[in-house]
Amino acid sequence: MPAPAAMPSAAARPAAVQKPGRESGLELLRILCMLFIIADHYAGQSGAAVYDTLPRALFFSALGAGSRLGCDIFVVLGAWFLCRQPFHTRRALGLWLSLWLYTVPLTLLCWFIPGSGVGLGTLRWAMFPVSTQQLWFVAQYILLLLLSPALNLLLRAAPRPAMRGLLAAVGVFLVGYPTLFAEDGIFGDWLWSFVFLYLLVGYLRFYPDNRLSRLMQAPAAPWLALAFVAALTAGRGAAQWLGVGGKVMQYLEYYRTALGAAPNLLCALAFFFAFQKLRLGSVGAVNRLASATLGVYVIHQTPAVMGLLWTGLFHTADHAGSAGYALFVIAAVYLGCTAIDLARERLVMQPIRGSRWFAALCRRGDETLGALDKIFPDR
Repeated sequence: MPAPAAMPSAAARPAAVQKPGRESGLELLRILCMLFIIADHYAGQSGAAVYDTLPRALFFSALGAGSRLGCDIFVVLGAWFLCRQPFHTRRALGLWLSLWLYTVPLTLLCWFIPGSGVGLGTLRWAMFPVSTQQLWFVAQYILLLLLSPALNLLLRAAPRPAMRGLLAAVGVFLVGYPTLFAEDGIFGDWLWSFVFLYLLVGYLRFYPDNRLSRLMQAPAAPWLALAFVAALTAGRGAAQWLGVGGKVMQYLEYYRTALGAAPNLLCALAFFFAFQKLRLGSVGAVNRLASATLGVYVIHQTPAVMGLLWTGLFHTADHAGSAGYALFVIAAVYLGCTAIDLARERLVMQPIRGSRWFAALCRRGDETLGALDKIFPDR
């Protein structure tokens, strides 16, 4: 009887292929964007922003400088990866469930807090957060996810000259007019801006040898973007302090808040490419914090929570004009909401994603919307 074959040694066995972790440069950008968004919400919602002196005006203008820019960057981040990936229902369904499992429990919890002001209208909003668009960014992003198979089909099917012409023609209305006249025009809805930015980023990803990508990846691009944000912040702060209004303030405010204004789009692309080039490796702490950005946004912006957070928990009006207290609250909101979201992800969302009914819904959705991915092969 032949001797049994010897088992291969550990050294001889092929090592298991480990999936590399996410590069942390873009994850760090997510964290910074969320901090800017919280800072803007503090300046605009807390009642603590004061513009009575030039230093205070500049400080609180700086807090509000990066919110819409951060929103553009989040869309750029999503579009860059989604345009090359097949549609997965679990993304949209998981995002909707994450939203709903925050708005409803948080609103019901606030219902029992005296003086919260939660009524039937607030509960109705909590039950239909996408339809009512109180959390406008998440609502539009879910719709963008649902549209992504059709947008990806367009990117794959349209010849390059046709795609370039479409972006140029639509850009006249979505970017050109708002930039020139500091008003939205006929395509003022946020979803239009999201769709345009998705197609623009998809074009840059499909055809990397384009002039815009080369300009945005130039070494000076992020520094010029930073200089523009700083100049806009200084101008707005000085105008607030001096009480300047009219057209000057209209342009300063519009360029700060408009998703489709050319300066915001170009700055978002410049920062995206700059952080994409960072070679930080996969830093576990950074990636873990970045994974909670959605939860941070939803928790602190749920309408039932908003007033209680600023005035009830932190009493921000009692610290009006304080730069130190503002920075403390921004950090506390970010870290507190992050801790809540990481715990909820582990205790609630992971079991849901592993359930049979969730898998069945995802399979049905992939069979329906995912069929668009098979019409034209990827480039």
